[in-house]
Amino acid sequence: MTRKLNILVVDDDAANAESLAELFQMDDHRVIIAYDGQQAVEAFSLNKVDVGFFDVMMPNKNGVDSFMEIKAEHPEARIYFMTGYSADDLIQKAVAGGALGVFSKPVDLSRLLKAVESEAA
Repeated sequence: MTRKLNILVVDDDAANAESLAELFQMDDHRVIIAYDGQQAVEAFSLNKVDVGFFDVMMPNKNGVDSFMEIKAEHPEARIYFMTGYSADDLIQKAVAGGALGVFSKPVDLSRLLKAVESEAA
């Protein structure tokens, strides 16, 4: 049996964030949603987060900058990125900072669920 995770979904597109949340909740995971990078930092500090799925390009603070801030305080943070843009410099910064991987948007849901399953194993 796989354990149930606390998953942080961060995306400025509310429909995307809520769709992913529903997908994860169907497997009985607990989901926290943030709609920008600053909310992501706050949500991570206020909750036990097992894994996060962050959009790269967002207003206020992009996903990579919020990830770097979170990693400074929580080196054990486990974060994947999702992007619909060619943001190679940001992606390289995220991977160098310890990101677990990058999903292109639209996200391949079966690949995403496999990532969650491996985290829950």
